[in-house]
Amino acid sequence: MMIHLERSAANRLSRVDLAKRMHVSASTITRMAAPMEKIGLVDREVDERDARLVFVVATNAGREKLSEALATFSKRAGYLFGDRWEDEEMDQFASMLRRLIAGTGDTLA
Repeated sequence: MMIHLERSAANRLSRVDLAKRMHVSASTITRMAAPMEKIGLVDREVDERDARLVFVVATNAGREKLSEALATFSKRAGYLFGDRWEDEEMDQFASMLRRLIAGTGDTLA
């Protein structure tokens, strides 16, 4: 969820758009976001023009935790695969994983 929010404009997405990107239901997004909101990783924002439209917004704390998690993931991947693969192969694998997580075909992900 956090990666999708990070990659979106203004670090926010509607629950419906987030659900589409994650291939889950909007109610699943609501259930996922609730505990994240309680600990300050995400917030909710109501659209100024349409109060029925609610956005899930990544907070500064949430973006910081995402950055820490990605750094930890990179380090652990290096430990797991560093003795098997060359640096270029690791970079390609990391790029493919980012694309998989983001659900896009974007080669620059």
